[in-house]
Amino acid sequence: MQLSPQTLQKLIRLIQQWTGLALGPDKEYLIRHRLAPVVRSCGFGGYDELLLRLGAGDATRIQDAVIEAITTKETSFFRDPWLFDVLLQQVIPDLARQHKRGHGASRPIRICSAGASTGQEAYSLAIAVCEFIDSGRHEHTHKDFTIIALDISGEAIDAAKTGLYTRQEVDRGLSEPRLRRFFQRYGEGWQIHEPLRRLVQFRTFNLLRAVAELGAFDLILCRNVLIYFDSPTRVQVCRGLRAALREGGWLALGAAESLPDAGIELEAVKLGRAFLYRRQPAPAG
Repeated sequence: MQLSPQTLQKLIRLIQQWTGLALGPDKEYLIRHRLAPVVRSCGFGGYDELLLRLGAGDATRIQDAVIEAITTKETSFFRDPWLFDVLLQQVIPDLARQHKRGHGASRPIRICSAGASTGQEAYSLAIAVCEFIDSGRHEHTHKDFTIIALDISGEAIDAAKTGLYTRQEVDRGLSEPRLRRFFQRYGEGWQIHEPLRRLVQFRTFNLLRAVAELGAFDLILCRNVLIYFDSPTRVQVCRGLRAALREGGWLALGAAESLPDAGIELEAVKLGRAFLYRRQPAPAG
């Protein structure tokens, strides 16, 4: 199927408008490769008809199919393990101390996995929370934590909710002790235990919206997402993430990402090999 430069440019603009993804003309092969199945499954004659139908008033189903096709769903358990070591050993204990000192049981410690894809990061967070609780150095329970996992892909979120993973998927990042402790065999694959699944709430959500719509968070992970946005979109998303952080809250970006220099008032903190950002706590007293 032919994809003219004019149609390519219009598809790129629509995709960026819907998702924030910045795809230049050099991504023609990617766009062609990923959207060809959408064209065929909808019975269209080519990319021009796809574009025409996307401009119709009842194109929600087709738009969703384009978003599903174009978004990247690469993820794994405990990706960048040094970050999870820092979360388990320093950040989660810090949040637990703040929680006990300032709020008691009045509200949970809220954690957000933004760009959660098929759920491996969110369940890694749930495992870290469980290991913290089981360490016995505090009085917190599972009821003191809530994990919200967000992704623009409805298909990815539906897959994440099942907690089902193949042998290949669990081999990427999960140690054998963690696999045996937190998963059970399910057919040819593995399913995460029900208590951990209950700890995570999965929602389809576009980060071009304000994350603060979902309430305030103590810890937000938004990793390997900003790299797909252009500079204005990165600023918009980061401002939204900062607005959703409670005072004393933490933000973790991807290893190759940093906050844009646009007056986003978060302190950069190096903890071991990990760089995180923190919203300053309110003054005592």
